Amino acid sequence: MESILGWFAASAIVAVLIAIFARQRGWGMALPVLAAGAIVGALPMGPSSVPDPEVFLIAILAPLVFGEALGSSFLDIRRVRRPVLALAVGLVIATTLVVGGVAFQIAAMPLAVAFALGAVLAPTDAVAVSTVARKAALPRGLVSILEGESLVNDGTGLTALSVAILAAVAGSITALQIGVAFVLAIVVGVGIGLLGGWVLALVLARSNDTIAANSLVLVAPFGLYLVADRLEGSGILAVVIAGLYAAHSQSTKARNPGRLQSAMLWRHVTFVLQALAFFMVGIELVNTLLAVSSQERSLVAILIVSVVLALIVTRVVFVMGLVGVLGRRMPTFHGQPTSRLIRGAFIVGWSGARGPISALAAFSIPLVIASGDPFPFRNVVVATTFGVIVVTLLLAQTIGPIARKLKVQEVDGQASTRRLDAALAYAALKELDEVEEAVDLRGQHIEREVIEALRSETQRRIDAIAQDADAVEPDQLAPTSVDLRRLMIRAEQEELLRIRDEEGLPDSLVRPAQLALDLRQQALGPRKPGS
Repeated sequence: MESILGWFAASAIVAVLIAIFARQRGWGMALPVLAAGAIVGALPMGPSSVPDPEVFLIAILAPLVFGEALGSSFLDIRRVRRPVLALAVGLVIATTLVVGGVAFQIAAMPLAVAFALGAVLAPTDAVAVSTVARKAALPRGLVSILEGESLVNDGTGLTALSVAILAAVAGSITALQIGVAFVLAIVVGVGIGLLGGWVLALVLARSNDTIAANSLVLVAPFGLYLVADRLEGSGILAVVIAGLYAAHSQSTKARNPGRLQSAMLWRHVTFVLQALAFFMVGIELVNTLLAVSSQERSLVAILIVSVVLALIVTRVVFVMGLVGVLGRRMPTFHGQPTSRLIRGAFIVGWSGARGPISALAAFSIPLVIASGDPFPFRNVVVATTFGVIVVTLLLAQTIGPIARKLKVQEVDGQASTRRLDAALAYAALKELDEVEEAVDLRGQHIEREVIEALRSETQRRIDAIAQDADAVEPDQLAPTSVDLRRLMIRAEQEELLRIRDEEGLPDSLVRPAQLALDLRQQALGPRKPGS
């Protein structure tokens, strides 16, 4: 136990330091942290291997995927549900079959083992894909598709892997067993996720103790994963569904005291877990390559190149076919010319980085089969997986240049933000006028200086937006203005939700605006009882 805790502590410190170094220079953390892990793993005094991959799957990836789901948008994903489901289910199955076929032909490994390799590499990595897509300034619709796919396809890929392992260990498996395993994993995973998300949403809505409520959210992914897994469902899928449900419930209320605290908490948690996950991949990369024999290394090299090509071709062809079938019926591509459709489809097809999920899935392959013999080609499968992860992460860095070359990027994304900011400021002014009128009708009085100062401050925001300049810092007002400020912020929060619900504003715009309003509200201090 002490050695495992020491490993966690030392790895977390090194991984976070490297991640901070990369972040300060504007780099993505995946490759630098992975490289640092590989260097540490190659040192004579470095760790020989990662303790119990199953523990890591629960301790690191369950909360990491949960955090990514909390930062994603149910509404945005729902708008692109057709392509997301097609990619998360159809493409995973197609990838499993194609990569399995390639591995079977090249390495002459048992078909079930070959399909296990395909299932391991079928899911894309939520962290790498999301980070690269946003840095490449891809259109919000494409980012929603990629994020939604990478969140959901983990459950499909791990389910396909469990079926392939069952066939490899037992020696055979029927079509009925395959169907039952898939349906059970999806139904149980979704069911546990919905139930867990509902409970979390209920606690968050009714609890006045934000620290206690957010503490429950912090430990929830561990329980959700274990319960779903015990019932033979997809633990990762349960975690994703619960995270999306809880995030949506938090964003639907105009005033939510715990929302800001939760957002800040999970930013720190996911940053640490991302760093630790990629650091672990780097360490195991070295150990895995050392585990294969000299004869197997040439086979692994051939497999890495062949499998990467198979992944790219399968993904691009599938996405192109998907666009051909759905085409402009998808909201993301509504009204788009054919040339832009094809370019957008190519970018989605090219964006297929693999990450820690694939690495830990490979390690979950058992060491022996039912007869007691070693699991055939296990070292080759694991080594190939790690090699493909590194290559696809490197290729992911080309998405930005390719998107710029093909002109598939967000067109004046700042314009939408400015329009939203202006709409919220006008909502605040309208609320101020209504409060002033209501107070006058009651025969009461608000100091004219307070009203004019608040109106001038908000008008300066509007002027700054119109001039595309930074907002002017608000003047220091008398304490009597706090309640009015709070009412104006509340009006902005309600207007934000109205625009989202009635006009279909994507959560990629709503969440930052909501966070800014929460920060402004928090700066006013705690609410007085009864206010």
